[in-house]
Amino acid sequence: MTITEQKAFLQTYTGKAQAPAHPAQDWADAVKELHFEAQTAPVEFANAYGVYERLTITYEGRTVTARVIRPASAGQHPLLLMYHDLNRGVRGWHHMTRFLALGFGTVALEAEPYKGDWLADPAQAEFRTRYKDALAVAKAALALPWVDAERVYAFGEGFGGGLALLTACLLPEVKRCAVLNPLPGDFAGAGVAGQDDLDLVNFAPLCRAEVLLGSCLMDTYAPPQGQAAIYNRLGGPKQWKMYPKYVHERCAGRGCSPPPQAQALFLRQFPLSVKLFCGILRIIDRRPARWPDWSERP
Repeated sequence: MTITEQKAFLQTYTGKAQAPAHPAQDWADAVKELHFEAQTAPVEFANAYGVYERLTITYEGRTVTARVIRPASAGQHPLLLMYHDLNRGVRGWHHMTRFLALGFGTVALEAEPYKGDWLADPAQAEFRTRYKDALAVAKAALALPWVDAERVYAFGEGFGGGLALLTACLLPEVKRCAVLNPLPGDFAGAGVAGQDDLDLVNFAPLCRAEVLLGSCLMDTYAPPQGQAAIYNRLGGPKQWKMYPKYVHERCAGRGCSPPPQAQALFLRQFPLSVKLFCGILRIIDRRPARWPDWSERP
Protein backbone atom coordinates (compact mmCIF):
# COMPACT_ATOMS: atom_id res chain seq x y z
CA MET A 1 0.00 0.00 0.00
CA THR A 2 1.43 3.38 -0.96
CA ILE A 3 1.41 6.32 1.42
CA THR A 4 -1.36 7.94 -0.62
CA GLU A 5 -3.44 4.76 -0.47
CA GLN A 6 -2.81 4.38 3.26
CA LYS A 7 -3.91 7.94 3.94
CA ALA A 8 -7.06 7.50 1.86
CA PHE A 9 -7.95 4.34 3.80
CA LEU A 10 -7.29 5.93 7.19
CA GLN A 11 -9.33 9.04 6.44
CA THR A 12 -12.53 6.98 6.23
CA TYR A 13 -11.82 4.07 8.59
CA THR A 14 -14.04 4.11 11.69
CA GLY A 15 -13.04 0.77 13.20
CA LYS A 16 -14.85 -2.44 14.02
CA ALA A 17 -15.62 -1.73 17.66
CA GLN A 18 -19.25 -2.31 18.54
CA ALA A 19 -20.33 -0.05 21.38
CA PRO A 20 -21.98 -1.94 24.25
CA ALA A 21 -25.03 -0.33 25.82
CA HIS A 22 -23.88 3.11 26.97
CA PRO A 23 -20.35 2.17 28.13
CA ALA A 24 -18.81 5.59 27.67
CA GLN A 25 -21.78 7.31 29.28
CA ASP A 26 -21.53 4.88 32.19
CA TRP A 27 -17.90 5.96 32.59
CA ALA A 28 -18.92 9.62 32.46
CA ASP A 29 -21.47 9.03 35.21
CA ALA A 30 -18.90 7.15 37.29
CA VAL A 31 -16.45 10.05 36.98
CA LYS A 32 -19.04 12.42 38.43
CA GLU A 33 -19.36 10.13 41.45
CA LEU A 34 -15.62 9.62 41.91
CA HIS A 35 -14.64 10.78 45.41
CA PHE A 36 -11.04 11.36 46.38
CA GLU A 37 -8.74 12.96 48.93
CA ALA A 38 -5.72 14.90 47.74
CA GLN A 39 -2.76 16.73 49.19
CA THR A 40 0.34 18.40 47.81
CA ALA A 41 3.86 18.42 49.24
CA PRO A 42 6.95 20.32 48.05
CA VAL A 43 9.81 18.50 46.33
CA GLU A 44 13.50 19.36 46.20
CA PHE A 45 13.43 20.89 42.76
CA ALA A 46 12.80 24.56 42.17
CA ASN A 47 13.58 27.75 40.37
CA ALA A 48 12.61 31.35 40.97
CA TYR A 49 9.67 31.18 38.57
CA GLY A 50 7.98 27.94 39.54
CA VAL A 51 6.69 25.88 42.43
CA TYR A 52 7.38 22.14 42.24
CA GLU A 53 5.17 19.72 44.17
CA ARG A 54 3.98 16.14 44.34
CA LEU A 55 0.23 15.57 44.37
CA THR A 56 -1.01 12.47 46.22
CA ILE A 57 -4.54 11.26 45.55
CA THR A 58 -6.43 8.54 47.40
CA TYR A 59 -9.62 7.06 45.95
CA GLU A 60 -11.41 3.72 46.30
CA GLY A 61 -8.56 2.40 48.43
CA ARG A 62 -5.89 3.27 45.84
CA THR A 63 -3.15 5.87 46.06
CA VAL A 64 -1.71 7.54 42.97
CA THR A 65 0.72 10.41 42.60
CA ALA A 66 1.41 13.15 40.09
CA ARG A 67 4.09 15.75 39.50
CA VAL A 68 2.97 19.36 39.73
CA ILE A 69 4.70 22.47 38.41
CA ARG A 70 2.95 25.82 38.65
CA PRO A 71 4.00 29.43 38.17
CA ALA A 72 5.27 31.09 41.33
CA SER A 73 3.24 34.22 40.63
CA ALA A 74 -0.06 34.72 42.41
CA GLY A 75 -3.42 34.25 40.74
CA GLN A 76 -4.95 31.60 38.53
CA HIS A 77 -3.12 29.89 35.70
CA PRO A 78 -3.98 27.60 32.80
CA LEU A 79 -3.65 23.88 33.53
CA LEU A 80 -2.05 21.24 31.32
CA LEU A 81 -2.86 17.62 32.19
CA MET A 82 0.06 15.53 30.97
CA TYR A 83 0.17 11.74 30.58
CA HIS A 84 3.07 9.46 29.67
CA ASP A 85 3.19 6.40 27.43
CA LEU A 86 2.41 2.88 28.61
CA ASN A 87 5.94 1.50 28.27
CA ARG A 88 7.83 4.39 29.87
CA GLY A 89 7.72 6.49 33.00
CA VAL A 90 6.71 10.05 33.68
CA ARG A 91 8.69 12.87 32.05
CA GLY A 92 11.36 14.58 34.12
CA TRP A 93 11.00 17.87 35.95
CA HIS A 94 13.20 19.64 33.39
CA HIS A 95 11.03 18.40 30.52
CA MET A 96 7.87 19.65 32.22
CA THR A 97 9.42 23.03 33.00
CA ARG A 98 9.06 24.08 29.34
CA PHE A 99 5.34 24.53 29.95
CA LEU A 100 6.12 26.73 32.93
CA ALA A 101 7.94 29.05 30.53
CA LEU A 102 4.60 29.55 28.75
CA GLY A 103 2.83 30.43 31.98
CA PHE A 104 1.12 27.06 32.36
CA GLY A 105 0.80 24.87 35.40
CA THR A 106 1.31 21.17 34.64
CA VAL A 107 0.05 18.08 36.43
CA ALA A 108 1.62 14.81 35.20
CA LEU A 109 0.45 11.40 36.38
CA GLU A 110 3.17 9.10 37.76
CA ALA A 111 2.28 5.53 36.75
CA GLU A 112 4.20 2.27 36.60
CA PRO A 113 5.23 1.40 33.03
CA TYR A 114 3.95 -1.79 31.42
CA LYS A 115 6.59 -3.45 29.24
CA GLY A 116 4.47 -6.24 27.78
CA ASP A 117 2.52 -6.46 24.54
CA TRP A 118 -0.74 -4.66 25.28
CA LEU A 119 -2.47 -6.00 22.17
CA ALA A 120 -1.50 -9.60 22.92
CA ASP A 121 -2.68 -9.46 26.54
CA PRO A 122 -4.67 -6.29 27.30
CA ALA A 123 -5.82 -7.64 30.66
CA GLN A 124 -2.23 -7.52 31.95
CA ALA A 125 -1.99 -3.84 30.99
CA GLU A 126 -4.81 -3.07 33.46
CA PHE A 127 -6.41 -0.40 31.30
CA ARG A 128 -9.47 -0.05 33.53
CA THR A 129 -7.37 0.76 36.59
CA ARG A 130 -5.11 3.09 34.60
CA TYR A 131 -8.16 4.94 33.26
CA LYS A 132 -9.45 5.48 36.79
CA ASP A 133 -6.05 6.69 37.98
CA ALA A 134 -5.85 9.22 35.15
CA LEU A 135 -9.35 10.52 35.82
CA ALA A 136 -8.73 10.76 39.57
CA VAL A 137 -5.60 12.82 38.93
CA ALA A 138 -7.48 15.05 36.51
CA LYS A 139 -10.28 15.69 38.98
CA ALA A 140 -7.81 16.41 41.78
CA ALA A 141 -5.89 18.77 39.50
CA LEU A 142 -9.07 20.66 38.62
CA ALA A 143 -9.65 21.26 42.33
CA LEU A 144 -6.26 22.94 42.88
CA PRO A 145 -6.77 26.58 43.93
CA TRP A 146 -4.50 28.09 41.26
CA VAL A 147 -6.24 26.48 38.28
CA ASP A 148 -8.13 28.65 35.81
CA ALA A 149 -11.10 26.41 35.04
CA GLU A 150 -11.66 28.11 31.68
CA ARG A 151 -8.18 27.16 30.44
CA VAL A 152 -7.72 23.42 30.93
CA TYR A 153 -5.88 21.33 28.34
CA ALA A 154 -4.60 17.75 28.00
CA PHE A 155 -1.53 16.32 26.28
CA GLY A 156 -0.02 12.86 25.93
CA GLU A 157 1.96 10.46 23.76
CA GLY A 158 1.03 6.84 23.01
CA PHE A 159 -1.09 5.52 25.87
CA GLY A 160 -0.65 8.93 27.46
CA GLY A 161 -2.38 10.33 24.39
CA GLY A 162 -5.19 7.87 25.00
CA LEU A 163 -5.51 9.07 28.60
CA ALA A 164 -5.49 12.70 27.48
CA LEU A 165 -8.31 11.90 25.05
CA LEU A 166 -10.15 10.01 27.78
CA THR A 167 -10.15 13.08 30.02
CA ALA A 168 -11.25 15.26 27.10
CA CYS A 169 -14.15 12.86 26.43
CA LEU A 170 -15.32 12.55 30.03
CA LEU A 171 -14.46 15.89 31.63
CA PRO A 172 -16.12 18.91 29.99
CA GLU A 173 -13.61 21.21 31.72
CA VAL A 174 -10.94 20.08 29.21
CA LYS A 175 -11.18 22.56 26.36
CA ARG A 176 -8.39 21.38 24.04
CA CYS A 177 -6.34 18.23 23.68
CA ALA A 178 -3.14 17.43 21.73
CA VAL A 179 -2.05 13.80 21.35
CA LEU A 180 0.53 11.76 19.45
CA ASN A 181 -0.09 8.11 18.47
CA PRO A 182 -2.91 7.50 20.97
CA LEU A 183 -3.88 4.02 22.12
CA PRO A 184 -5.83 1.80 22.71
CA GLY A 185 -8.08 2.08 19.68
CA ASP A 186 -10.05 -0.44 17.64
CA PHE A 187 -9.39 -3.60 19.66
CA ALA A 188 -11.84 -5.51 17.46
CA GLY A 189 -10.08 -4.39 14.29
CA ALA A 190 -6.85 -5.78 15.73
CA GLY A 191 -8.52 -9.12 16.43
CA VAL A 192 -8.90 -8.61 20.20
CA ALA A 193 -12.37 -9.45 21.52
CA GLY A 194 -14.11 -8.41 24.72
CA GLN A 195 -12.52 -4.97 25.15
CA ASP A 196 -15.16 -2.70 23.62
CA ASP A 197 -15.98 -1.05 26.96
CA LEU A 198 -12.34 0.12 27.19
CA ASP A 199 -11.89 1.05 23.53
CA LEU A 200 -11.28 4.77 23.02
CA VAL A 201 -13.16 4.47 19.74
CA ASN A 202 -16.34 4.16 21.79
CA PHE A 203 -15.50 7.18 23.95
CA ALA A 204 -14.65 9.46 21.02
CA PRO A 205 -18.23 10.55 20.18
CA LEU A 206 -18.51 12.13 23.65
CA CYS A 207 -15.58 14.46 23.02
CA ARG A 208 -16.43 18.13 22.60
CA ALA A 209 -12.93 19.47 23.19
CA GLU A 210 -10.84 20.66 20.26
CA VAL A 211 -8.37 17.89 19.37
CA LEU A 212 -5.03 17.92 17.56
CA LEU A 213 -3.95 14.35 16.75
CA GLY A 214 -0.61 13.29 15.29
CA SER A 215 -0.18 9.83 13.74
CA CYS A 216 3.03 8.09 12.70
CA LEU A 217 2.10 5.82 9.80
CA MET A 218 4.88 3.28 10.47
CA ASP A 219 3.85 2.84 14.11
CA THR A 220 3.42 -0.81 15.10
CA TYR A 221 2.95 -0.14 18.84
CA ALA A 222 -0.13 2.06 18.32
CA PRO A 223 -1.41 0.90 14.90
CA PRO A 224 -2.46 3.82 12.67
CA GLN A 225 -5.82 2.25 11.86
CA GLY A 226 -6.68 2.29 15.55
CA GLN A 227 -5.77 5.97 15.69
CA ALA A 228 -7.86 6.60 12.58
CA ALA A 229 -10.87 4.91 14.14
CA ILE A 230 -10.55 7.18 17.19
CA TYR A 231 -10.12 10.32 15.12
CA ASN A 232 -12.96 9.62 12.72
CA ARG A 233 -15.41 9.11 15.58
CA LEU A 234 -14.43 12.24 17.53
CA GLY A 235 -17.45 14.44 18.14
CA GLY A 236 -15.85 17.88 18.34
CA PRO A 237 -13.57 20.13 16.26
CA LYS A 238 -10.38 18.34 15.25
CA GLN A 239 -7.15 18.42 13.25
CA TRP A 240 -5.12 15.43 12.08
CA LYS A 241 -1.45 15.39 11.11
CA MET A 242 0.06 12.27 9.53
CA TYR A 243 3.81 11.55 9.54
CA PRO A 244 4.44 8.81 6.94
CA LYS A 245 8.04 7.92 7.77
CA TYR A 246 7.92 7.80 11.53
CA VAL A 247 7.40 4.89 13.89
CA HIS A 248 6.22 5.27 17.50
CA GLU A 249 7.50 8.82 18.17
CA ARG A 250 10.68 8.41 16.12
CA CYS A 251 12.04 8.52 12.60
CA ALA A 252 12.11 5.15 10.83
CA GLY A 253 15.56 5.01 9.32
CA ARG A 254 17.47 6.40 6.37
CA GLY A 255 14.52 7.22 4.15
CA CYS A 256 13.08 9.89 6.40
CA SER A 257 15.63 12.68 6.23
CA PRO A 258 13.92 16.04 6.81
CA PRO A 259 13.94 18.67 4.08
CA PRO A 260 16.81 21.14 3.90
CA GLN A 261 15.15 23.93 5.89
CA ALA A 262 17.33 25.76 8.34
CA GLN A 263 15.70 23.98 11.29
CA ALA A 264 16.08 20.46 9.91
CA LEU A 265 19.27 19.57 11.78
CA PHE A 266 17.76 20.79 15.04
CA LEU A 267 14.60 18.78 14.60
CA ARG A 268 16.47 15.56 13.83
CA GLN A 269 17.95 15.60 17.32
CA PHE A 270 14.57 15.35 19.03
CA PRO A 271 11.64 12.93 19.11
CA LEU A 272 8.58 13.75 17.09
CA SER A 273 6.91 15.02 20.24
CA VAL A 274 8.85 18.26 19.78
CA LYS A 275 7.05 18.94 16.53
CA LEU A 276 3.70 18.07 18.05
CA PHE A 277 4.55 20.41 20.93
CA CYS A 278 4.51 23.22 18.38
CA GLY A 279 1.02 22.09 17.54
CA ILE A 280 0.13 22.41 21.21
CA LEU A 281 1.27 26.01 21.09
CA ARG A 282 -0.88 26.57 18.04
CA ILE A 283 -4.00 24.90 19.39
CA ILE A 284 -3.70 26.38 22.89
CA ASP A 285 -2.27 29.82 22.28
CA ARG A 286 -3.42 30.30 18.66
CA ARG A 287 0.13 31.19 17.71
CA PRO A 288 1.61 30.43 14.30
CA ALA A 289 3.36 27.08 14.05
CA ARG A 290 7.04 27.34 14.97
CA TRP A 291 8.22 24.58 12.61
CA PRO A 292 7.45 23.81 8.97
CA ASP A 293 4.55 21.41 8.45
CA TRP A 294 6.13 18.31 6.94
CA SER A 295 3.23 15.98 7.64
CA GLU A 296 2.19 15.77 3.98
CA ARG A 297 5.62 14.92 2.58
CA PRO A 298 5.60 11.62 0.65
